[in-house]
Amino acid sequence: MRSPQRDTPAGGSQTRWRSTCGHTFRQGRFRAVGFGEDDRAREDLTSSLADLRSTVDQLNARPLLTDEEKQALEEQAESGELGEDMKTLVEKIRGGEDTWEQVFSGESPHGALLQGHLTRMVEEHQDDIALAFEELVEEEEATGNFLLDDVPTAD
Repeated sequence: MRSPQRDTPAGGSQTRWRSTCGHTFRQGRFRAVGFGEDDRAREDLTSSLADLRSTVDQLNARPLLTDEEKQALEEQAESGELGEDMKTLVEKIRGGEDTWEQVFSGESPHGALLQGHLTRMVEEHQDDIALAFEELVEEEEATGNFLLDDVPTAD
């Protein structure tokens, strides 16, 4: 609807009206975008944000590693199979100087000890990671969520 505020462009005689939501309309013409589209978009965004927050909360509530995963990782590292840095890291964790949660969250002063192992793992599984990422992007695009490319036109 129109607000009592009129906006006359400099040097022009054409009258424009400002809507209560900030859109500018020329007298006698109406913009193709309807008023309800802004509200629907805002509702969709609010809903998506709520879903995202819920998912993040669920992920944060779960432990990063199960007790069994921690034990297996510590045994592998302690044996030297994962390198000397990981062996040192496990000694610090078992000695109470650190925790896996601090290491993986980036809050640990000893987090750099994990870097060599992670680099080796990424190099070893690079093809699998790339394939999984490509499949994820394709799945999202199939639902209309174009993460990396421009949205296709109807041409």
